[in-house]
Formats: sequence, C-alpha cells, structure tokens
Amino acid sequence: MKNLFTTIHVWVVLCVLAALCLIGVFLWWENNAVVLTRQEFVSGDLPDGFDGYRILHISDLHDKRFGAKQEKLLQICADASPDLIVITGDIIDKRRTKWEDIGPALELASGAVQIAPTFFVCGNHEISSGYYDQLRQELMQLGVTVLDNEVVEIKSGDDTITLAGIQNVNAFSDFRSEPDVAQENFHEQLQALADQVQTPFSILLSHRPDFFDWYVDAGFILTFCGHAHGGQVRIPGLGGVFAPDQGLFGKYTEGLHIKDGRGMNISRGLGNSGFPFRVFNRPELVLVTLHQGE
Repeated sequence: MKNLFTTIHVWVVLCVLAALCLIGVFLWWENNAVVLTRQEFVSGDLPDGFDGYRILHISDLHDKRFGAKQEKLLQICADASPDLIVITGDIIDKRRTKWEDIGPALELASGAVQIAPTFFVCGNHEISSGYYDQLRQELMQLGVTVLDNEVVEIKSGDDTITLAGIQNVNAFSDFRSEPDVAQENFHEQLQALADQVQTPFSILLSHRPDFFDWYVDAGFILTFCGHAHGGQVRIPGLGGVFAPDQGLFGKYTEGLHIKDGRGMNISRGLGNSGFPFRVFNRPELVLVTLHQGE
C-alpha cells in the first residue's frame, strides 16, 4: 500500500510539472510570437495613386525586444513590403525605463526607416516618462518623422493624401488631476488639425482609440490607434477583458472599426506594461491595404 501511495504521489508531481511546463510554453508563445494581421480599408475618397497602398501599423512596444536589435520584428516588417510605417506611441515604458534603457525603441525606429518612410506619434508613456523631448530628438535623428500636432501631405504618383498626428491627451494637461481640461484641449487641437486638411482622403495617428467619435466628427477618413493592448487577456467570443481608460470589456480594443464610412484601426500592440502577460492575445503588427470603392 505504501508503494502504491508513493507511485501515485510521483505521478501527481509529474503531472503538475508537465502542466506548469505547458503553461510556461503557452505564455511564452502568447507574449513573443508576433502575428501580422492583414486588413483592407475601402473608401470612395481614396485617390487613384493610393489604390493598393500598404500601411504597416506598429504600437505599444513598451521596450520589449524581439530578437537581437529587433531583428525578428523587423524581418516581419520588411516581408510585409509596406509603403508607409506608422507608430502610434508607447514604444517605451514609464514604469521600468530609464533614459539609458531605451535601446529597444531606438532599434525598432532605426530598422523601420530602412524599410519605408516612418511616422510617429507619442503615447501616454512617452509623455509621463519625463524625457519625451530627448526621445523625440533621437527619433528624428534616425529619420523618423514625429508628428506632434502636425499635418503633412503624402504623395503617391500624381496623387496626395493628408497624414495628421496628435499627441496623447496627457500632453495637453495633467490627465490625472485635470482630465476634463486635458480632453477639452485635446479636442480643440484635433479640430485645429482637421481644419488644415486640404485633401479628400485623410489619415490620423492618435494613441487613444476611445475618442473614435471625435475622430469621425472631425472628418478623418482613417485613424490608427493603440493603447488598449487588445484588452490584455482575450476571452474567445467575448473580446478583451480590460483596456486602459475603457475598463472591463471595452468597446475599442483591437481590429478595424467603421462608422459613417470612416475607419479606425486599433493595434493590439507588442509589449506589456502594468500586467506582465498576454493571453489569447499575441503581439501584433497590422498591415492595412487601402482600396478604392464604396
């Protein structure tokens, strides 16, 4: 009888160890195996020269590395053959990054500009870190175009579209102590950007997806956002469990959303911040292809 209990005990221990190993492998895969999501956005306002134009969307790196000098991540970017790369903030993490630790962010930026013209808008972590101005200068020296409440025009063939970028809402006031002031100033700046658009088709880069109605009302045809991390933990059939500034089962956590013919693409992002794991929510790059049509 003693031998039987010993045998059962050994098997229980082995099963527990096997289960822990499987969980470990699953979590490693969920947090390190980057997926390229392909989406198409159709608009009657898109000019001929941009039909088939490919935009690669990167967001929320949070200082994570994918291979030496981001080689694994950059290989996926290169293989996607984008015409344009947009980065929508939080490439660093305020909770664990000192200035000397920003290597992963700069490695990504350095590699991205070798693949396609690269544009960046800041997220809440860049602003809260205390050294956004330094980071901005580093990115610009690498060849990244930083859009701090600015509008530029992008040409393809003989046609032109507008690309605008707005800083994260906490750049306009202390969002914790004065959220209403920050949002009001953000809204005013958004409208000021929209007033500068001179082309039928316009793209906005903004970190926060929960202001989608404002982006639509301002008239931007397609917006790229991050911030929500896909809800961090995703439950099949229910979606993301928790997203910053949206709470439980937020409406805008990932994917392409359409309202009144205008769209918003939300990247699930690449890294983690407060919560250390992704579950059923692999790190994501998004390739959006533009098409003419109604």
